[in-house]
Amino acid sequence: FFSELFFRRKMTTVFTNDPKVRANLPALDKIGAENDEDFYLMPTTERGIAFMERMGGEKGAKKAAKDGRVQVNVRIRPFTRADQGSTTQAVFNDGDFTVKCESPGKEPHIASYDHCFYGEQYEVYDCIGKPMLRAAFEGYNVTLFAYGQTGSGKTHSIMGYGTGEEEGILPRYCKNILGYSQLRLENEPALTVRLSMTFVELYNEQIRDLLEKKKSGQKMLTELQLRQDAKKGIFIENVSIHTVMNWQRIEQLLALGNSQRTVAATNMNATSSRSHSIIIMRLLQKYEPAQPGRKDLESVIHIVDLAGSERQSKTGAEGQQLAEANNINSSLVTLGRVLASFGEGQRPPLRDSKLTRLLSDSFGGNSRTWMLACLSPAAPNVPETISTLNYASSAKKIVNKASVNGSGGGAADSGKVKQLQMELAERMERIAELEEEVEALRAKVENRAANPPDTSSFGAVGATVRRSSVAGGSVSPATQQMTGGLRFIGRAKLSLKNCVLGLTEYNTLPLVVQDPEHDGAALIINTWQVTGNDKDPEEFSDLPTAIKALTGKRIDFCVHVISAEGIPEKFTNKVFCRYVFQKKEGKPLKTEEISGSTEPKWDYKKRFAWSEFTPDLGEYLAKDNVLTFEVIGFP
Repeated sequence: FFSELFFRRKMTTVFTNDPKVRANLPALDKIGAENDEDFYLMPTTERGIAFMERMGGEKGAKKAAKDGRVQVNVRIRPFTRADQGSTTQAVFNDGDFTVKCESPGKEPHIASYDHCFYGEQYEVYDCIGKPMLRAAFEGYNVTLFAYGQTGSGKTHSIMGYGTGEEEGILPRYCKNILGYSQLRLENEPALTVRLSMTFVELYNEQIRDLLEKKKSGQKMLTELQLRQDAKKGIFIENVSIHTVMNWQRIEQLLALGNSQRTVAATNMNATSSRSHSIIIMRLLQKYEPAQPGRKDLESVIHIVDLAGSERQSKTGAEGQQLAEANNINSSLVTLGRVLASFGEGQRPPLRDSKLTRLLSDSFGGNSRTWMLACLSPAAPNVPETISTLNYASSAKKIVNKASVNGSGGGAADSGKVKQLQMELAERMERIAELEEEVEALRAKVENRAANPPDTSSFGAVGATVRRSSVAGGSVSPATQQMTGGLRFIGRAKLSLKNCVLGLTEYNTLPLVVQDPEHDGAALIINTWQVTGNDKDPEEFSDLPTAIKALTGKRIDFCVHVISAEGIPEKFTNKVFCRYVFQKKEGKPLKTEEISGSTEPKWDYKKRFAWSEFTPDLGEYLAKDNVLTFEVIGFP
């Protein structure tokens, strides 16, 4: 125990040629008998060699990697129980680089990627893991993320099962880091290599340390906060960092993390991941003493196993699992919007979820990034498969700006650059918001006389519904009779306590409906405090401290109505959201009307401001029904 604690705090050298240190460390794993670096860095499978030749040999492959495009790969798994008995194949690999998806009565969906796998685990590692290993040792940040519907084989591809041929990308990657480090040490006496590992999950927008050692009586893992500063950039506060020296230690940490990850059985997957898992490894290469022509290098490796997208009709999710699925789908929707924004050259909404904020460098930033899109071959899953392929096609358009990371001062300089880039993005976001407000005010002035505000939809019935929602009571039988069969109405309420505490909060709010047949709909809302200097607001641990610090100051915050999901299809002729903030507006605010979608996306932002914060205001904003929302759909 004390040895482990020492390693975690001091980041003791993992691999070193110092005989004094070596004498007190366990022997490193020797992975394989090969003493040639090509064994670790160069492809050995027919597919990997063919890809290298396609790129123009080793030099061409290096040049393609430096160009910065996200490397996108797809993998078609065999039939499993997740296909719910279907044996009709509709997804095929058409050669090494192309996938074809067939739908009855429609033209086949055909797309090409860097690889289209249908084979063994080692082939996948050979084509993805080895280039990632090379990039990490060259000093680049590296990211791999697996995406696909639930049960499509993401965790099998990343983690695998057992040992030998069924090992996934991650265990193979870790073993080869150890083996290649050993080879480098034998050839370079002045080199020291350090490796550390962190393992977290993102569950219902909460970050949890999967390597946390629970105290006696502790049931849930501790929720951690995402922070940002000039030196570290975006980081997870108080997460454990474990120095690793051999495969046995890594294997122990992976087993502990996987045992604490949130999973549950659904109709499509007996061990369905209910959270996104992220493994973060830090690789430091340092020369002591300094060597001519050699640079100290530092790289960060992210390996992300995303929870699968779900359709309730197929998974049979209910209760807590349905709420989990809504959060999973919401974060994946946000990820899709980020991918599409990068691909189209637009400003990405990175702040809309913790997942995209944590992985901000992986898309358009300082990282070399690989994507593995996992597919079911079965015909009933074709809609989800095409959705996954659309994600993959968006990712192909992203070009990162990866650079070699020097250790020491270089890392701090990189952090400052990243901070400035994020501040610039936030300023541009604020400018866009102000332009929208100016345009709205101009239109209001021009149209006031000719087009007075339409308040007909907020007549007696609407007023009755709104008062009932705010008060927390039920809707009268008369109102139910008048509204139930004519339109869909789902209600939710929200506190703004997070804005007082200085925290950004991404919420998936289940919509309360009168008709049980319409259960499952949700509203996605993001709220955050906006500071006048465009920097992150000061964060507080409790409400009394926050109220005391903010009293007498100006406070601004933004309410972002992002989208809804699960709207009954028969009520999608016209869908909008309206909400009431009695303390500020007193009258309903309304999004645009969307037609023909069960998942309408509004992207409606509203900024609220008080010139002087008071304790009464702070107590009011912390109540659980400060904002009351209604999502309304018409047939």
